This record gives sequence, C-alpha cells and structure tokens, in this order.
Amino acid sequence: MNFSINEEQQLIQASALDWLAGNYSFRQREASVHRDGGAAVVWRAFAEMGWLGLPLAEAAGGFGGGPLEAGVLMQAFGRHLVVEPLRACVLQAARLLALAGTQQQQERWLPGVIAGEHRLAFAHTESGDTLPWQPRRTLAQPHGEGWRIDGRKLLVRGAAGAAQWLVSARDPGRGEGDLLFFVDPQQPGVRIDAYATTDGGSAADLVFDGVLLGPEALIGGSAGAAGMTPLLHRVIAEGVVAHCWEATGAMQAVLEQTTTYTQQRRQFGQALANFQVVQHRLAEMAVYCTEAQAACELAAMRMVQEPAAGKLLAAMAKNKVGRAARFVAKEAVQLHGAMGVCEELPVAATFRLLLAFAGEDGDAASHAALLGNELLASGRFACSQTLRERVASAAALQEESV
Repeated sequence: MNFSINEEQQLIQASALDWLAGNYSFRQREASVHRDGGAAVVWRAFAEMGWLGLPLAEAAGGFGGGPLEAGVLMQAFGRHLVVEPLRACVLQAARLLALAGTQQQQERWLPGVIAGEHRLAFAHTESGDTLPWQPRRTLAQPHGEGWRIDGRKLLVRGAAGAAQWLVSARDPGRGEGDLLFFVDPQQPGVRIDAYATTDGGSAADLVFDGVLLGPEALIGGSAGAAGMTPLLHRVIAEGVVAHCWEATGAMQAVLEQTTTYTQQRRQFGQALANFQVVQHRLAEMAVYCTEAQAACELAAMRMVQEPAAGKLLAAMAKNKVGRAARFVAKEAVQLHGAMGVCEELPVAATFRLLLAFAGEDGDAASHAALLGNELLASGRFACSQTLRERVASAAALQEESV
C-alpha cells in the first residue's frame, strides 16, 4: 500500500490552505463563530472553490472524491479552525443522499447543494449513544401511505438554516435496520433548540412529535430502504475519519504555535525552548501528531479498498487520534501558561475544538472497546498469551457467578 497522497490530493490541500490563509485568518474567523451554519459569504466561497461537491459523483456535478480527498481538505480546515459545517452537511448529509437517494431526490437537491444555494443537515445522534452505529431510538412507523416520526436528535450541526434534514429512524416492523427520511424544518410537530457549540460552531437539538410525512420523504424509496443501514454506517464511518483529519490539522497547527511561543518567551534569562523538560514535552506532542496523521492516512486509504471495513477503520482512527488530541491540547495550553486561555491567541480555540472532537461520535475509549470486542469475537488473538489469559479469566469468573 502506498502511504502517500497523490498530486491531485496535494493540489486540493494546497488550494485550501492558500484560500484559508488569505480569507480565513483567526480574526476573520470571528465573523463565522456561533452563527447558524457559519457566514453565508464563506459558504458561497466554498461552492466557488468546488468543495461542496467534493464527495459527490461527477455525474451529479461533483468532484468524485473519496475519503482521502475529503481528509486533506478537512485537515486544512482544522489548521484554520473553520466552523462552517461542511463535514456534517456535505461529507455526510449530501453524500448519503448521493449514495442512497432516488434519481429524482438527487436531482431535486444535489445541484443546489453543490452551488451553495441551500444546505442539508444530518440528524442522527441520540441520547445515550456511545457509538454512532448503535440502533436508533427515533421511531418511524407506517401511517396511511406515509410515515409518522417520533423521537429526539441531539447535536445536529447546521440544522438551523438547513433546507431539509436527513433524519435516521427505525421502523419496529423491520427489526434493527435504519431508515432515512427528509424532514422539512417547518413541518408541524417539529421543535428545534439551537445553541452555540464549544468549538465555535452551532448545532441544534430536534424533537419530532408525531411528525407526519408522505411516502416521498423516504430516502431511496421503498426499493432502497432495505439496503439503507450499510450505506448509513459507511457514511458515518467516513465522517468519523474526516473529523479525525480535521483534528490532526488543528493539532499540527497548535504544535507549531507552541514551538514558536516557547522559542520567543523568555524566563530565567533564556528562552523556554532551551529547557530540556520543555523540549521533551514538545517532542512528545510531535510524536502524537505524527501517529495521528498515520492513523488517518491508513484509515482513509484502506476505506477506499475495503468499504465494508469502514466501521473498524473509523474506530481505529478515533481511538488513536482521540487520545492524541487530548494530550496535544493539554500540553499546548500548559506550555503557553496564562496565554493559553486568552482569546487573543488561537490556542484556546484549538483546545475547545479538540475537546469537542474527542467526545463527539463516541470517545476514544468507546472506539477502543469496539475494536477489542471485534478482536475477541474474531479469535484472531490466538497468538497473544495475554489476551488468551484474559479470556480464560473472564470465562472462569462468569462460571463462578453462575
């Protein structure tokens, strides 16, 4: 496997970094902070740059990019602390529609998404989620020729101002498989509670109380509903990995800022960077950043070759990057001292972004547990004496309890 991005992917990242450097400085970013969906002028610029069509098929007017193209773009976004919800509205909502929607549904909405004329929002997270692949509690029950939706969604990024929400729900009559529906924000029975998020963005909690939908609201139609769950899980996994790329961009930027600060800040007659303990902490931050980058590259490259393994690849990346993000964020603030919590420098904003990332879509420990359970279920641990002993010990305890 070739662990390097190609020329086209390098051009995507370079153009994104160039545009953001000239149009999205830390001061300019303030125009987008805590606004519903960010600044409208910035979203239109994203459309002009072609980023809103990046993960969509060329036949739909998009770029046809995959997890690597999305990753290098999100890494540039992370470096500049971009708050506009491109990951949720494009890499997840629009991509889901492109993969699962009927031709009529795609023709109705995707051209406007690519042109920046309207946004779609993905409503999936629910109370009690430890991982985003768990069965949904929001219910979709047949009602006449259409559907009735009841439930609650949390942390829906880009919900306020979106033209349509893509809402995941479970039909009790179909077992644990998930369905996906268009819901108009103005639909009777919908309640929205919008709020600012820790990382400078905006989101909303949504309540669906007996929301009645027509048959056309079912994404993919009745024919495509049976295969919705694998597509939904695949796009969620891609979104988790894209979020990891975004975090690595923020981590690398704050490492550079911290290194520069310790070289300039003087204490006891010399620069902080001259102290060995500071050098060791900077080196450890660099190691975490490098490991996180490698995890993102591995996950994205293997997703292209093994789409069915997306959930485990995403869990691997989130486990590694989630732990690294917490460490790098903590060390950056501590090495900056009081300056690390002031609003004049990007460090505090980066800390909040990485903190929000670490807990969204399941924390590192939850993803590690998923990986561990999969390993135990597969039996591939036979060569590990430690794991064999742990399994035997757990089995003995279970027998004693019986």
